[in-house]
Amino acid sequence: MLVGRYSLMLCMLVTMLLGFSLSASALTDVPGKVSSIYSPVIRVVPDQGFILVSADGGILWVKASEAAKPHIKEIPVGALIDIVIEFQGKPKPPILKSWKLTSGESTCKIFDGTKCRNK
Repeated sequence: MLVGRYSLMLCMLVTMLLGFSLSASALTDVPGKVSSIYSPVIRVVPDQGFILVSADGGILWVKASEAAKPHIKEIPVGALIDIVIEFQGKPKPPILKSWKLTSGESTCKIFDGTKCRNK
């Protein structure tokens, strides 16, 4: 009975470690890597050019590109957003390249990397 309990605990520990390693590798910080994230918008800091989203069970600050920075003030907190980011390598934050709002009201529902569209 005691051996069975330890086996179960060991199995649970291995499963948890594997899960953590898979989620960490799904969103890597390799410079130049482009990735897509679908998330609710947690916070927008337009004067500094950042948005906060959730990714792989954690949160991620994303810096707006120069073209996107004037438009991030149009992103509503709580909206669902599909963003494309490009990693710069640690310690720099990923760069927001484009987005598409799937919920929430905004005059900039779609940003294609250069300009905003509402539809």
